[in-house]
Amino acid sequence: MKLSDLIKSDTVTLDCTPESDDQLLRCVAKIASGADSMAGITEEMIYKALSDRERLSSTAWGHGVAIPHCRMAALSEFTAGLIILSKGIDFNAADGDKVFLFPFVIGPENEPRAHLKLLSSLAQVFRDRKIRESLKKASTTDDARKILLDRISPETSLDEGSGKKLIHVFIQDEGVFDELLQVFAAVDTSSSMVMDAHESTRFLMDSPFFAGFWNTDIHQFNRIIISVVRNELVNAIVRNIEFICGPLSDRNDIMVTVSDLQSVFGSLES
Repeated sequence: MKLSDLIKSDTVTLDCTPESDDQLLRCVAKIASGADSMAGITEEMIYKALSDRERLSSTAWGHGVAIPHCRMAALSEFTAGLIILSKGIDFNAADGDKVFLFPFVIGPENEPRAHLKLLSSLAQVFRDRKIRESLKKASTTDDARKILLDRISPETSLDEGSGKKLIHVFIQDEGVFDELLQVFAAVDTSSSMVMDAHESTRFLMDSPFFAGFWNTDIHQFNRIIISVVRNELVNAIVRNIEFICGPLSDRNDIMVTVSDLQSVFGSLES
């Protein structure tokens, strides 16, 4: 399954004119109900599932973007699309801005990992300000779809014979942690894990020999993302990290290491 294959011409529109968040969800339900993957699923069923999810917390994440989504037990395939509004609406975004861009995903109840990957992939695309501005200026559905598909990184199929790398991302900037974690959620990884960590300074300053060198009130954010990934994904992951953080050579609070793996046994899929 590829995100680019799910964004079809009939699930991208510039013609919706909702006045509220509820009307927007009804627009999503109407568009999605016409997709081939929605056979036997009514518009009202989709609307209810979207509304139930929205009541948990807003799917708006700022910068004029929201990603309405839901999972339905009766589905066996994913549907994705995009609604672009000429007039933004309030959608309970944390930054208080009106929302103009509404990519959406509707998927099967029993495929949470694939659903998470699609959401994370969309989040990475819409994090790009130039893409957001280009989509808001699109004059036709075809133009909007082309802009979106051109930005989506080509996904590679799983090759069991390819090698794997071990990536460590050491993070001391709490402000970018969630976005960096999304980078790994958006790709096919064998296993990923997050660890809380402490610098060696923390332990050295407790040693009498080194007493007085550091401020004993230091409480710095330190986390490590550890992931096993296929060789061909490494460059894309590093590019996405730099898209969020800027050039790693200019940072002294983010570090990425990549190591070869001779063997991998088992996985962490839960």
